[in-house]
Amino acid sequence: MSFRSSQGRVIATVVALVFFVAILHHNADEQSFIPSFTPQHPPPTRNDPKLRERMELSEKNWERSVGLRDKMASEHPTNPQIPLFPAQSIPGFLKYPYTLWDFFPPTWTCPHDVQRVGRLGDGGKWVCGLSLYEAAPVPTPWNSEIPQGGQEGIVAYSFGINEESSFEAELLERVPAARIWGYDFSVNGWGPQIPPVHRSRTFFGKLGIGKADEPSKSPPFWTLQSLMAQNNHTYIDILKIDVEGSEYTAFDSIMDHFKKAWKGKGEALLPIGQIMIEIHVGDDRPEINFGRFRTWWEGLEGMGMRPTWMEMNLMAVTIPDHKTDPRCTEYVLVNAKDQRNLLWQQ
Repeated sequence: MSFRSSQGRVIATVVALVFFVAILHHNADEQSFIPSFTPQHPPPTRNDPKLRERMELSEKNWERSVGLRDKMASEHPTNPQIPLFPAQSIPGFLKYPYTLWDFFPPTWTCPHDVQRVGRLGDGGKWVCGLSLYEAAPVPTPWNSEIPQGGQEGIVAYSFGINEESSFEAELLERVPAARIWGYDFSVNGWGPQIPPVHRSRTFFGKLGIGKADEPSKSPPFWTLQSLMAQNNHTYIDILKIDVEGSEYTAFDSIMDHFKKAWKGKGEALLPIGQIMIEIHVGDDRPEINFGRFRTWWEGLEGMGMRPTWMEMNLMAVTIPDHKTDPRCTEYVLVNAKDQRNLLWQQ
């Protein structure tokens, strides 16, 4: 064999290898609606001496905001029946320069990174400490069955899908340890944003979340605590919920159940790491007045949840032809008290 012939074969082999790798890369890109992500932060050291200090400072800031809430509410003459949006004119604004949402600001600062997951418009969510979830170890082996161990990996629940699953798709892409249980009685499955490569880590049920178990109803409704039991879960790392006003009675049931079931020390805590929730108020929900809302909200705070992010959803304002109030708001609440929360483990 001549040197020139041997050199030609080597070059041909290299060219073929490069072409093969390029094809694999192209096919991999087609499997997902977003480019592959690698964690932007190094794995957490779990030895952050400043973490507790930041949490304590956030708790003080939150406590101060609760005091301001009490003061502002007590100064209104119709408290606790304060109008949700009292400033409907210039004179009204000069007298009551606030809305319902101003009583409940996100004053508990997430001590980690906060990143957007999903599309920038309606459907995307903000996540506290995403880099920690990205670095979580991946259980093996994965399969399409509900794991008997239940708490393997990162457990996420999603209520209210409406064929828009960009949040779930990106969470699966960026957090290899995540599995997601999704529920929505108005659709037949996940949105098209989740590629086939990640479908084995998703579970879907055509049902609604409610204040009581109603399996014979059409569509069926289940409480969160019953769904957790069916899925062998005792803890949810991430809960995303957008159920068009049903959040109040659903969480009433959740809080009542876990208060009664609590066997730990001190006040009962919700077994949820963080919640991304869209909250709904307005004329079509007259039962949700200021007093009802405050009692419900402070019930969540009493079980460890703290507001760390807020985003006004203005679609309800911009879409109708007539004037309307900003009655839909997205909140992120983190469980600042439960040591099972991945965000606080060192």
